[in-house]
Amino acid sequence: MIARLLLPALLAATLVCAQGKRSGPSNNSMGDMGMRPAVQSRMDMMDSILKLNKDQKKQVRTIMDDAQKEASPVREQIAKGEQDLGEMVAAGKSQDEIDKATAAGGTLQAQMAGIEMRAFAKIYQALDKDQQQNAGRVFFMMQGIFNGKNWNETKP
Repeated sequence: MIARLLLPALLAATLVCAQGKRSGPSNNSMGDMGMRPAVQSRMDMMDSILKLNKDQKKQVRTIMDDAQKEASPVREQIAKGEQDLGEMVAAGKSQDEIDKATAAGGTLQAQMAGIEMRAFAKIYQALDKDQQQNAGRVFFMMQGIFNGKNWNETKP
């Protein structure tokens, strides 16, 4: 009688434990294969979306590298401004001072957006008509693309 009760309980416990167990060290969506999905660089993504030729790839890379250089001081000013704003709030500064710092941060964000959109416009102009039809997907990649130190770097 006890064996009849223990056996199903033991079987159920074993099944529950087996379902919760993941194999491999990565616990990724590839299941039990133990492989990580490939991560493409942003340049690779743009190339696959737009089907760039060799000269266009070089031109796009140059456009993006130049825009990254232009964005670098703006990015640093944004980071400093955000830190300063946090310190102002923590120090209990007046709402007027906080509003001025917030407006300055907004101006810097607008400058960054301008850099992103000018880079996109240059890329768009370098494309032929067929490629331009797919450029909308690249447009969505542009927002915040220069927030890091390397526009082409992706995070897995």
